[in-house]
Amino acid sequence: MRYYGERVTLRGVEFEDIETILQWENDPELEPYSDPHEPYTESQILEFIIEQKINFEAQGQLRLMIYVGKRVVGAIDIFNFDEENADVGVLIYDKSDRRQGYATDAVKTLIKKVLCELGITTLWAIIDQRNIASTALFRKCGFTKVDKNRYKYEKSCSSVDSLSRLWQP
Repeated sequence: MRYYGERVTLRGVEFEDIETILQWENDPELEPYSDPHEPYTESQILEFIIEQKINFEAQGQLRLMIYVGKRVVGAIDIFNFDEENADVGVLIYDKSDRRQGYATDAVKTLIKKVLCELGITTLWAIIDQRNIASTALFRKCGFTKVDKNRYKYEKSCSSVDSLSRLWQP
């Protein structure tokens, strides 16, 4: 699965991503932005990737790697699925890759090419008020503030968009 934006390509996780995901998931600098957890092992990341390939909906999360050219710069996740709603999170890992427009293009590509395929019409971003860069990113992508930490994006999908997911192998 690949989705092409103006600057980035989003693709499903592959086995070659094990070390990258392991590094990101266990980076102590990122702990304030994720749910608390014990450090992940390589076998847990391998299991995650296998489950993503088999049935990400049953896992409750879709992770897409963000590429610029042939280089992975981050990931965008859709999680906490229900029939029409999901949460979204985005990571651009290296500080030198931030503020280059990659996250903006990833979110816009996700909205344009993935949401209706999954039947999702409302996307939620939960952002710590101190995270000014994420707040600006999601506002730039059309999200509106609902309350203190929650931002919302709504998209209407045509029946053709929603039906396209029925034809996926």
